[in-house]
Amino acid sequence: MKRLSKAVQDRVGRKGPPLLQDEHVPTSNDKSAHSSVHDLEQVELQLVQVLKQNGVGEICRTIKAEIDTIWAVQSAFKTLASVGHFYFSCGETVFSVNPADGFYDSDGLLLALFALKKFPHHREVLFPILDTISIYAKLDVERALTFCAIDGGVDLIMNCVRNHYDKPNLICMAHDALGSLILNDDIRQHIASTGLMHELVTLLDRFKSNVDVSRALLYPLSHLVVLREMAHTFVDLNGIPTALHCLKQHKHDQQAAWYALALLNALTTSDSYHIQLIGTVFSHKGVPLIARAIAMHVQVEEIALEGFQLLERIATVSQFFAVINRNHVLELAYHALSLYKGPQYTHTRLEIKKRVLTFQTCAIQDGHAYAMQERLTKGDCILYSIFVALTAVAAALSPYDHCTHHMTQALTASLRLPDTFPDTAHVWMYLESAFVSSLFRPVTPDSMATPAMMDGSNVLLGNVLLHQRRLSVVDLTEDKTTSDIFGVYMEERGYQATLPPVQAAPGLCHSAKCVLAQLRHSKWLDLYTRSVVIEWNVYNAALDIHIAMTLSLDFAVGAAIQTDLRATPAYFNVYRGVFLTSALFYVDMGLVFFTLYSVWRAGGKLHRYRQYYFFVGAHVMDGLIVVLWLGIWCTRLHYVTTASYSLMVQLAGPTYVSLRDVTSLAQQDRVLFAFVSLVMWLNWTRYLSSHHLRYLLCVLEATWGYIVGYILLIVVLVMGVTQYLMLAFPWSTQSTFFDHFTKAVNAMSTHGMPRPAESTWSGYVLFLGFNVLLPLYLFFALAPMLRLGFNLCHREPRPKRAPAKLPSSLKGHKKPHHPNMKIVFETAKLALKGMLEDRQSTIRKHSFSPWEKSDASLLDDITEANYVSPSAPSILQELQRGVVHLAVEEQHLDMLATTLFNRLQQLHLLLCSNFSRSIKTPLPTPVSLDKSRRMSNLSYVQRRGQSSCTSDGNDGGLDDVPNVET
Repeated sequence: MKRLSKAVQDRVGRKGPPLLQDEHVPTSNDKSAHSSVHDLEQVELQLVQVLKQNGVGEICRTIKAEIDTIWAVQSAFKTLASVGHFYFSCGETVFSVNPADGFYDSDGLLLALFALKKFPHHREVLFPILDTISIYAKLDVERALTFCAIDGGVDLIMNCVRNHYDKPNLICMAHDALGSLILNDDIRQHIASTGLMHELVTLLDRFKSNVDVSRALLYPLSHLVVLREMAHTFVDLNGIPTALHCLKQHKHDQQAAWYALALLNALTTSDSYHIQLIGTVFSHKGVPLIARAIAMHVQVEEIALEGFQLLERIATVSQFFAVINRNHVLELAYHALSLYKGPQYTHTRLEIKKRVLTFQTCAIQDGHAYAMQERLTKGDCILYSIFVALTAVAAALSPYDHCTHHMTQALTASLRLPDTFPDTAHVWMYLESAFVSSLFRPVTPDSMATPAMMDGSNVLLGNVLLHQRRLSVVDLTEDKTTSDIFGVYMEERGYQATLPPVQAAPGLCHSAKCVLAQLRHSKWLDLYTRSVVIEWNVYNAALDIHIAMTLSLDFAVGAAIQTDLRATPAYFNVYRGVFLTSALFYVDMGLVFFTLYSVWRAGGKLHRYRQYYFFVGAHVMDGLIVVLWLGIWCTRLHYVTTASYSLMVQLAGPTYVSLRDVTSLAQQDRVLFAFVSLVMWLNWTRYLSSHHLRYLLCVLEATWGYIVGYILLIVVLVMGVTQYLMLAFPWSTQSTFFDHFTKAVNAMSTHGMPRPAESTWSGYVLFLGFNVLLPLYLFFALAPMLRLGFNLCHREPRPKRAPAKLPSSLKGHKKPHHPNMKIVFETAKLALKGMLEDRQSTIRKHSFSPWEKSDASLLDDITEANYVSPSAPSILQELQRGVVHLAVEEQHLDMLATTLFNRLQQLHLLLCSNFSRSIKTPLPTPVSLDKSRRMSNLSYVQRRGQSSCTSDGNDGGLDDVPNVET
């Protein structure tokens, strides 16, 4: 006996006359709890006696005989309602006779309607009559069809509302009876009309701030809108915003949220246009309201199923993919699945799993949200750290080290090339003296050296090639004609000449000096020479490296001849011996493995996210790294095929062989490897954005204004001091401000500080300023990478730990405690950590789901900037401002009314828990989900599946919302 009728509860609370004639009814002066419990037991025993003797029919016959007596009708219907509620709550498992049989056999429903017509203004009589209609319509839904036998039965029930428009309790009872009658499909078809729908929607719009009336009105509306015509009428009357407003205000009430979700769910079955209205109303706040209502009552089976079915139908529309994902509906469905465990919830889990598939499809279709929800794991961090470490090891084992650099520097220094030549005569002098002596060493007859050997272990490979490009005498364009003086013109290099390393036979001009003398005598260089390039190859036997040397001479018009010397090394064998014994080979194999792993991961993400892959900065960084590594391996494969054995054989011959392709590939490999190393080290910051580093971002965002102000202060200080020194002491420097600025940057990047020998006092000032500002600039540059990896952190900060208590004195002697510096610093550290955690919670509040936010986050943004048009006339602007102020006031009144009703409800429940039994009717699925509750034979899913819908063209929908009392 878990539940009694409202009449029984009224009797316990001394709110009405006695239910049955009993001479032992307690007096009003008896207020003790013992007498109340004894009175309740006596009433229950009397109800059991009525059920056993099947006295419902006798009571109906008594009503028929005493229909003109108000108190008799009132007492009889109270008894009928009490019997119905008592049987509905616990009698079906004890008694084999249903009191509804005797009620309908004795025309009890017709008597109730007749009594409504006879006593339309007696409120004390209308309450038990409506309560009786409501409970017996639930006990036998099929036989409630008797209601259709009386014309105007709906008007009789609605007259109770019309005649008592200021009685919310009576309005609730009337619509509860109407909702119970509509459970029958034939009655629903019979009483459905546009006038009834208009009246119900009007009442709902007026009493939407009253939770009891809203709950009672949503009950019949959720059944009526199953019919297509009624659904269109409800939508035309602006019912969807009203229903969502009720859901928003009364989301804490389980029954109100249930009926509102059932109403919206039924609307989605009649027309797909209603789905778009539900999703787009209130600036796309319909889905957040529904998700919050489900999240608040996810443990209630009926609300979870109705809500997820509604969200599933919304998720089938492509334009709501982003809204569904932003509200984390998929996570909410997973949370609901984790709650419903056990064999008794098998059907519920199956229904929710069907919806989960739709939400997963929605997330996949919305590639941007799907990509943003990706999280980094610790395994990803470890693998990427190993990848970066292998990159660093490969850079350390690279053959292009400082030895190679020193060797190339020694080659360029041995040529003693000046920066400029004043004219062509000086060019010939340099070529015949310093250039020839550095490349072609004299060989003594008794020496084992060859003419190709240079200083140290360097060997000259083949001839030295000279080629020039000239201007035409006629029109000053490039000269491409062949002549006897300049030789044959080649498209790639121009006019060519070669310098042999040794004279082949006496009397023939085959030495370098002889060839240069002939070229000078024939005026191979003149006024129309545009550029001269000298190329030769050097091999260093000690390092097993080939160097391509290039000397360029640029003949500018009316200016000095500019020189440029480049030495580009290239290792034909980067492993320096047998590759199986080289550590660099195994490091490269590890890099190949990680490159293939990165390509596999990037390809999988690109297949899943499609074009949205490039919308996320972290994915773009990963894709850039993959592209760079693929470019490196393609370059190395091309390098291996180019630096082949046949090329080495050609280099050993007497002719010149160009190493331009080999050196350019080697240089390209080094540049790509350096760039990918830099990108990987910067990207590593994203993987390091764990729990502790997030406080760094917190400090950055909290102190952004102070840091910017500090930077501006330093800039102003440096600029002011520099300008003062330059104006006050102009003789101390011969350079401009920009020159000092450049020298300071160069000093920091090369030597660390300006050289004391130079007069660089401004360089010292700028050096100090840059060293103060550079860490801040670097930190701001790395902050976006920290934010990219911030999704690795937990959504919630770690729980705050209480600070450790200070050590007390020994054995009860309370001496004053004098904290030392260590304790002071520890206390300050804990306080700073707590402040940072609070700040972090404030910053990250936007990452929570909308159904996890506060109520203030869903308030309509009603401001003059959004609703007042600046281009409108002044009179219209004043009118718009007035409308905005009225809307704001209405919003505030709604919030105050909601708060007041919630507090009154809490106070009412508190009083009932202290002085009487609770009158709050629970829903069938309790929060505790205890095993001791009564289990029905059929689950909510099976009951909804067995109910049939009689609407035209409806494939499925809200066929039968269970009654509120079950």
